[in-house]
Amino acid sequence: MKLGWIVGALVWATPAAAETWNLEAFGGNAYNFDSRLRIAQDGGFSESLTAKYETRGFRPPLYYQLRAGHWSGERAWEISLLHPTIYLANPPAGVSDVSVSHGFNIVSVNRAFKAGDWTYRFGAGPVITHAEATILGTKYDGPYRLSGAALLTGVGKRFHIGTSTYIAVEGALTVAYAKPHLAGTPSGELTVTNFAAHALIGVGHEL
Repeated sequence: MKLGWIVGALVWATPAAAETWNLEAFGGNAYNFDSRLRIAQDGGFSESLTAKYETRGFRPPLYYQLRAGHWSGERAWEISLLHPTIYLANPPAGVSDVSVSHGFNIVSVNRAFKAGDWTYRFGAGPVITHAEATILGTKYDGPYRLSGAALLTGVGKRFHIGTSTYIAVEGALTVAYAKPHLAGTPSGELTVTNFAAHALIGVGHEL
């Protein structure tokens, strides 16, 4: 009986983990590793290649990330929108250009935790794309489409500039697979495997 009272008193005396909401916005850029790409068009055109991509993160449409997280002590659940852009630097014969410049958008649910001054996160979620291409003279522009899935891992550090506002510097790795549809006549499709390393800097606020 005494042991029960002691355990109850300890549980009651243990302070609850502090809970906060964080809102964050980032800019940055990404390096895309060479990866496989297939470009297909109804009527028989099909090309597979090792794609070399550029991100062009500082040109419109800009690279960005938006994220919201709910922290309980040293752990959090987050939802984020990562908006990189990819431009094919080595289009094959018959293809003038290929890009996903209105977003190779990765919408992820992340699990984050703090260890010392660093924050680590792992996430997964769908890829929403808006692809553009010119294949055998036919121009394509979209549409937006749920096209695939991605995994994300990252690490970052915060530098507080007030009681609740901070600058965040982060690095991340993403692995994604997507099949953007190209609407038109004839229709087309891309099959994209993307591996990328990201560098981001942004501002956050604790609520």
